Amino acid sequence: MTSVTVTNKTKATVNESRVPKTEIRLCTYDEFKVLGDPLFEEHYEEIARNKQVMKLKPNYQLYEALNSTGWLFIYVAMQDNVCIGYSMNIMMHHLHYADLRIAQNDILFVKKEFRGGRLGLRLLKATEDHARSEGCKLMLWHAKENTALAKLLPKLKYGVQEIMYSKEI
Repeated sequence: MTSVTVTNKTKATVNESRVPKTEIRLCTYDEFKVLGDPLFEEHYEEIARNKQVMKLKPNYQLYEALNSTGWLFIYVAMQDNVCIGYSMNIMMHHLHYADLRIAQNDILFVKKEFRGGRLGLRLLKATEDHARSEGCKLMLWHAKENTALAKLLPKLKYGVQEIMYSKEI
């Protein structure tokens, strides 16, 4: 099993057994466009439920606007200089509670072959810790029904804030 290190360093390390470590680190938006892009199709194929209306086409212009305001932060999970997971998040003051700074996860993904250990949990915790360090008082995650994330969040003391329903119209 590979070990996981959360760090701000940019160089990957290897543990004593010579197994590559998975590094979780902040990355810039421009860096993410290169590192994360190869995973988008796999992520989309796995989670998009209404593919006939939900066509994969990231709104890079909006992401760039969020990034320029300082509202966007991204963590990547790297192994052997390859991105194997990511957590992209938006920080802002809540629209209804102007004094409340929140962080909302936009996308969270770990490649299937790297699941089953603690990588997803560590990516989630790094995201949560960063949001807290930026003054956020509430962390929001959206999870598809019956997924590992939906099962994990209650164990981490997350409660249901609201339920979102969708319907093609």
